[in-house]
This record gives sequence, structure tokens and C-alpha cells, in this order.
Amino acid sequence: MSDSKSKPDLRLLGLGALLGLVAAGVGLLNRPLSTLTLPDGALARVNDVIISRDSYVRTLARTKNVSDRDAIDLDMDLLDRLIDDELLVQRGITLGMAQSDLVVRQAVIDSLIASITAEADAASPSDEELTEYLHQNADRFSYTARIWLDVWQTDSESIAQNFIQRLRNDEDVVADGDIQSMADFPAELIPTEMAADYVGPSIVAATANMPTGSSAVFARRGRWLAVRLRSKELSAVTDLSLIRNRVLISYRRNLAQASLTQYVNQLRQRADVTVSTP
Repeated sequence: MSDSKSKPDLRLLGLGALLGLVAAGVGLLNRPLSTLTLPDGALARVNDVIISRDSYVRTLARTKNVSDRDAIDLDMDLLDRLIDDELLVQRGITLGMAQSDLVVRQAVIDSLIASITAEADAASPSDEELTEYLHQNADRFSYTARIWLDVWQTDSESIAQNFIQRLRNDEDVVADGDIQSMADFPAELIPTEMAADYVGPSIVAATANMPTGSSAVFARRGRWLAVRLRSKELSAVTDLSLIRNRVLISYRRNLAQASLTQYVNQLRQRADVTVSTP
């Protein structure tokens, strides 16, 4: 008598076990995110990366102008998007895009720098601190107070350009019928406000930023001016109230640069960097 009925078919048992594992796996995949074991403050886990509620709220505020207080119900579409984004980021890193793609590399660098300097960008120093910074960096806040210009005028741009070229070549120049000196312009250092009365504020502002001894051509009221900066005198602003916002911006920029330099130096100390010397 055959005993086939009394012994279970091992192949059927194996198949049943396999189907059971598949079913269990499908169940896990279809399991709602809310039932997964996650740390406090986390909304999802993508491989080993946690998507926090803070990240979700920031994205919610940025994309839909909704605050955390208003976000009573979880926006699953938005959470799915964050999950998709994280999957793409992880895949891009796996493919080496952070090392090979210049756009991606620059985005990573910019984002990291922004996070490093965020505290400095939000710094709110006192007026005493800003005043001290102003005094320690007076040269950064200096301005041209007085200026000495040589000015010639003509109706022809080409004549003005040729005249300037001769000045730059250190040739002897003499005013003639085609180009004439602005005789009433004072031949000495004068306040920039006074100089502006002769040639206009835009020309004064431009020449004030030129190196001493340099020259340029400017158009003014239908004529062409050949202008040489003979000398200038700088002055520093010491009253914080006059340039407080400018000093604050410089203070924050200086603090951010110091933070970034310190951070990069720490990275260098921990890294193994080898440089080929020529």
C-alpha cells in the first residue's frame, strides 16, 4: 500500500512558504506610513534618511503658504513628493553626480555655505558693537571728499578719445580749436559737491572711483568731456547713524566669512589632502 497520502509534499510546503513571504512583503509595502516605527518628529524614512516634520513644514510653507498651525491634516501628496525627491537625491549620489556634475556640485556647495553662514546672516549686533567695527575698519567706509580734475570739452567724440589716448601715452597735450580746456574749473582740490556743479554728479562719482592719474571720456549735454583725475582726498565716516545699514551688512558679511573660513579649516584638518607640487 502506498504511503503518498500520509506524507506531505515538500514542494507544496515550500511553495506555500514562498507565497506567504511574498504576501507578507506586499503587506509591508502597502502598510500606511503612519503605522511604521519612526523616531519622534519624523514623518517618513527613506532607506536610512529621515524626513522630519520640520522639513515637511518648511516645504509646506514654501509651496503652499501654509503654516504648521494651519496644517492640521497631513498632506500625503506633499509627503510623497518629499519621498520621491529623497529617492532621486539618493540615486543621484549613488550615480556619483555630486562628484561629476558641476551644477549639482555647485548647488551642494551653495547650500552648505548658506547653512554655515545662516547664523552670521541673522546676527543683530548692538550699536556699540557696530561702532567699534566701524572704527576698526574705517578704510572700508571712506569716501572721496575732495577731488582735482583736469577737464577739456569738445563737440566730437573721436577728438575727445584721441586726446585721452595722448594723455595716456604721456604725450604733451595742448588745447586747440577742436578741444578746449574748461577754464573756469578750479585748478585745485575742491569738494566733490562743488565739482558736480561743473561736470555733473555722475561724472564726479565715476572719476572719484578711478585711480589717480587716469583719464576717461564722458558725454554731457551734447558735448564730450575729456577728464583726467589729478588728485583726490579721502575721508572716513565716523557717525554710525549715517551709514548704519551699510556697516551692518559689512559686519554680517565679515562674520559669515570668518565662520566659513573656520569651518573649511576644520575640514582640512580632518581630511587627507595630497597636492602635487610642480
